[in-house]
Amino acid sequence: MNFRYPIFLDLTGKKCLVTGEGYEIAGKVKALLDAGAEVVYVNPRTEPAIEALAAAGRIRWQQRDFVADDLDGCFLVISDREDNSEVFRVAEERNILCNSVDDPGHCRFSFGSVHRRGDLTIGISTNGGAPALAVRLRQRFEREIGPEYEELLEALKELRPEITARLKDFAARRELWYRMIDSNALGMLRRGEREDARRLLRQMLEEAVSSISRSDTSAGSGRP
Repeated sequence: MNFRYPIFLDLTGKKCLVTGEGYEIAGKVKALLDAGAEVVYVNPRTEPAIEALAAAGRIRWQQRDFVADDLDGCFLVISDREDNSEVFRVAEERNILCNSVDDPGHCRFSFGSVHRRGDLTIGISTNGGAPALAVRLRQRFEREIGPEYEELLEALKELRPEITARLKDFAARRELWYRMIDSNALGMLRRGEREDARRLLRQMLEEAVSSISRSDTSAGSGRP
């Protein structure tokens, strides 16, 4: 195994195929849907959660065994069959990313242990060496990285276009970003002081813009 290249994929509108019926399969289908993928499920049988998604039109369920042509136009495939070798072989031939659940010998990528807070995503991998360690680390992050981080990220995302537009100098923007992240805004959000936190971030932006303006004025006047 050499699952050492971390990556976050944009699956919006991408055809992703799932086949098999292991105990994790419904979770895999739901995760692909949450990522915006176009999900096709191929298997003669399914569990109620997947059947409900198919009935609601959220996924396509091909109620039969997997055939090679099912991978036409696919971006990736997740297989949880008793024997994943054929799915993996066809995927390799067509340069399609393949993950076979609990079968690393038939995988081109692996799933890490993930902690999410809104758009903040923390993925942990041990390259298959000790998955339990990844789980424990994720549990630690769940305790220590609470909803305040999601709120801080949302506030910063809202300010990002304005920061880019008003601070043309990259070094000034970088300094402001780290000042904001290291500020007391996170503590305020943790205490539920949402408006105060947003005011603080806004104040820091205005101060940064004013500082640049004063520097430009001073340089233009010829004063040191």
